[in-house]
Amino acid sequence: MSNQPATEDNHDEQKSKKPADTAFKQQRLPAWQPIITADTALPVFLIIGLLFIPIGIVLVVTSERVLEYDLDYTDTNCISSTGGNVTCADVLRSNNFTGASCNCTKTITLEQSYTGEVYFYYGLINYYQNHRRYVKSRDDNQLLGKAPPVSADCQPFQTSANGTAYTPCGAIANSKFNDTLTLSFNGTSVPLTNIGIAWTTDKAVKFQNPANPTTYFTNASRPPNWQKTPWDLDTSNNNTNNGYQNEDFIVWMRTAAMPTFRKLYRKLNLTNAGTFQNGLPAGNYVLTVQYNYPVTSFSGRKQFIISTTSWMGGKNPFLGWAYIAVGIICMIAFVIFFALHKTWKISSSPEISPIVENLSEESDNVTLLSSSSSVLVDTQQSNNLSSDSIDISSDDKSFNDQTSVGYLPNTDSSNSTMVIVTSPSFTSDLLSEQNDSIDQLNSSSLSFLQTKQRRIDHRRNKSEPIKSASTEDLASSTILDLSSNNESSIGKKSSVKLTPNNSSPLTTSKQITLEKVSSQSSTTSRKKKPWYNVSIISYYFFIG
Repeated sequence: MSNQPATEDNHDEQKSKKPADTAFKQQRLPAWQPIITADTALPVFLIIGLLFIPIGIVLVVTSERVLEYDLDYTDTNCISSTGGNVTCADVLRSNNFTGASCNCTKTITLEQSYTGEVYFYYGLINYYQNHRRYVKSRDDNQLLGKAPPVSADCQPFQTSANGTAYTPCGAIANSKFNDTLTLSFNGTSVPLTNIGIAWTTDKAVKFQNPANPTTYFTNASRPPNWQKTPWDLDTSNNNTNNGYQNEDFIVWMRTAAMPTFRKLYRKLNLTNAGTFQNGLPAGNYVLTVQYNYPVTSFSGRKQFIISTTSWMGGKNPFLGWAYIAVGIICMIAFVIFFALHKTWKISSSPEISPIVENLSEESDNVTLLSSSSSVLVDTQQSNNLSSDSIDISSDDKSFNDQTSVGYLPNTDSSNSTMVIVTSPSFTSDLLSEQNDSIDQLNSSSLSFLQTKQRRIDHRRNKSEPIKSASTEDLASSTILDLSSNNESSIGKKSSVKLTPNNSSPLTTSKQITLEKVSSQSSTTSRKKKPWYNVSIISYYFFIG
């Protein structure tokens, strides 16, 4: 009893359907997942278009060079030769399709010579050989020459009334096409052959005669619609084309996939010297039909077809036009996607423009240099201009930039305007937004800046002085005047008035104001790159 749980566990492990822990069964094999981009998709469309269109043209031209003539001889084109202006189809119908035969002749004209290999086909329309029960109605073991019993799939054509098996059995064999078609030119019969019209693999592998075919086929029952036994299908080729190995029979047993089809009936025999050594010459031919196969009962049609071939087969322009259509679609898609890609790329890329920009036409102007985020103040006393570099450090990461401030000496006669702009990517920001001015800075913006500054001061505990190594060297300081008098000038000229101050050095903390200026241009339809980390920075130096 102690071993029973272990035995049950082993039994459960044996019954487990868990896949083995392998890379294949656990789907851990390396895989390639391509990322489809414009650079990879556009060349594919272009290459497919450039390849498929020429290939399609070649296929269409090749198909058009194939010569083909077809004649529908179902009813009016096949008048009974016995007279009475009665069609052969009516003759078979009047005899209730009991095996009656009718002969007719029809004159056909070939406008040009059919040189080379010439093939003759019979075609059927509205004939469904692809029906499931029809396709199954055969016995492959019987067709290999094996002894009965035959398969039940052959029902209702399995056995005859006397109990013997039909040879061959099934609906496919019973409905074998049995019209006889001959052609003559100027009273001379056109040499046709029925050898080599079937697939060699079918004749060698799928269809074999029994050991004693003469006795076997004589004693067996032929299908109900057959007028002769299988061993009498072709007696002119030393029985090599007789019985189950008759090529007409093999061709018919390979069922068609579509209701309109053609099957190879004969080939032109080019071995005989004479008129037809190089093919069929142009002219009038007489087609003689032994009309045995009824099709009007199911609204079917029959055709006689003469055709040449090419390296791609018979006449069929569909494949060529399909290649051309796919190639044209790919080329149109390439042009459309390429135009969209270029348009999007241009609208998304910053425009290249001069970095240096004058903000005022007056003598007092400001020049912005993006390479170092510095401001140079150009005044009438530009020779006396000096500058220091102040490293701005703060808990806020947006202010960790180096800003160069240009200012004037401590003189009352100096009067200039300056704007300080800092950005981690100053060049790209200014270039993509060159059409936007700083005119949008107004009193409401200043109110926002002051409110933000108060929050920053409260967070930093402004009662604690900030020590700066550069403040000790300042002989004089300047105050950036943001009074109400200068608010209008800031809004109009995009400038800040710099006034001298003779008081003591800087002892209190600096104040930094930040305003993100967004693009509001209404003259452009493209979506511009938003401004980020672009600010107007003001320094307040309060006297302690």
